Amino acid sequence: MPLAKFETMLKRTMGLDIQSIGRPMLERALQERQGSCGVADLDAYWQLLQISEQEQLQLIESVIVPETWFFRNREAFLEMAQLQQRWPRLISASQPLRILSLPCSTGEEPYSIAMALLDAGVPPPHFQIDAIDISPQSLHVARQAVYGKNSFRGDYLSFRDRYFALNEQGYALSETVRQQVRFAQSNLFAADLLAAQAPYDIIFCRNLLIYFDRATQHQAVTILIRRLAPEGLMFVGPAESALMMLHELTPIKAPMAFAFRQGAPKQEAARTALSPAVAYVPLAPAPRTTAARGTPARARTATGNSAKPPAQASLATAQLLADQGKLKEAAAICEQFIRQHGASAAAYYLSGVIHDAADRKQAAADCYRKALYLEPNHADAMTHLAALLQTLGDHAGAKLLQQRARRSTENNPS
Repeated sequence: MPLAKFETMLKRTMGLDIQSIGRPMLERALQERQGSCGVADLDAYWQLLQISEQEQLQLIESVIVPETWFFRNREAFLEMAQLQQRWPRLISASQPLRILSLPCSTGEEPYSIAMALLDAGVPPPHFQIDAIDISPQSLHVARQAVYGKNSFRGDYLSFRDRYFALNEQGYALSETVRQQVRFAQSNLFAADLLAAQAPYDIIFCRNLLIYFDRATQHQAVTILIRRLAPEGLMFVGPAESALMMLHELTPIKAPMAFAFRQGAPKQEAARTALSPAVAYVPLAPAPRTTAARGTPARARTATGNSAKPPAQASLATAQLLADQGKLKEAAAICEQFIRQHGASAAAYYLSGVIHDAADRKQAAADCYRKALYLEPNHADAMTHLAALLQTLGDHAGAKLLQQRARRSTENNPS
């Protein structure tokens, strides 16, 4: 039996793009479940799936490979713990900080969030974490809160001594941390997801979007934005940051945290060509002036014209098209802008983000490098290039860029 029906079912129920895991993995999962159910062939197994929601979940369990550990991508938790000090209401428990972890897998992420806030001095009544996953098996592990050595990686392990007790089963998490997290079984595309729940101040949705096709990714981000409070923060995985730039979210200046804010202050939004605050201006031909190639944008305005400079208009148009998912057209406008007005760090950076979103990794890397050649302290270009190199397997290059981005941020604070 062709796999198309199974692929469609997984796409419908959990948004999975089969290309992200490969058809061989699906074939192995189907063979495993067919054998476990004792049915004769895939036709019979398909009929079983139509009447058994439990077996659908079992199949999903078979294709999901949870890979997580405590304080994975530690910079995100450190940034969250610092930013929490900016919410004045944290001095009171009357309106606790609301945090969502989705997917929460086996619990390492939401528990890491709780430990980071507790270490930052936030009293337990002042925050609450909702943790959601599609897998009942993963949630069972999370609720048990007993972990093996594989959940503790890296050099930063002092939290284990503070919050865990070793027993015969493994490392058991303290009740102080466990009581901060509420677990629930659902998925991002469920019609009743978080029904009647208030918006969240912080959302962690990391390393999930990479399993979706492009259209489903944008649908998922739209759902998450609706759940995010004004001025709320969203943390994503390294390979997902370029996608977020194509929505009405602004990156915060925190290298390797991969955090985005909804409703950024105007003074911050003005610093980036990717800001959704930039108004749409139709693309116009370059004005006939004596400006030479490479002349600063402020010198290339037509006499007596009070409209925005063509440079800003072109990038705003490219951004608008990218927001609409018209990546090819957006990239073409960036290229046209560079031909007309000369090299520009902002244009190369926007081109890099667009290529990144279209999964043209090498083209994206080239654009980020050109942006950094023109503007060596462009922290966003460094951060995105570091994430891209990490996905391409250049861990040494990514580490050097991470360090450089941190130094740039320290030397140029917001």
